[in-house]
Amino acid sequence: MKTPKLTKQKIALAFAVAVIADAIQFPITAATATGVLAVPAEGADFALDCVVMVITSALLGFHWLFLPSLVFKIIPGFDLLPTWTGCVAYVVWRRRKNETAQPIVDVVEVLPLLLRDVQTTQESRSPEKMLSDVQSQTPEK
Repeated sequence: MKTPKLTKQKIALAFAVAVIADAIQFPITAATATGVLAVPAEGADFALDCVVMVITSALLGFHWLFLPSLVFKIIPGFDLLPTWTGCVAYVVWRRRKNETAQPIVDVVEVLPLLLRDVQTTQESRSPEKMLSDVQSQTPEK
């Protein structure tokens, strides 16, 4: 499964959804504590968590951390913590870190050039000439 490219709009929307969901869950937790609305409030809380997980997964791509956030919300008391906001912040941080960790030059693109140059080394080419040839023939991205 390919993760979508992060844009500022997607990140802002994911944070907005997470913050709104965490804010909505405070009154739901209060309704659960009263005892009268405990069962409907827990159902609404779980439905909200499912919707938030689907929306954030659509915006940021699926991440395994979304599943524990969903499960932790079922445990009483964890609804008071802003777990969705923290989860979105962590996923955005990891995705940005992974995007910047990509190699600058793909090994598959350079390997045929290097192999060709190794074969032509027997024709007594200087290393400086070989390096300039490889640099001039490397495709730009």
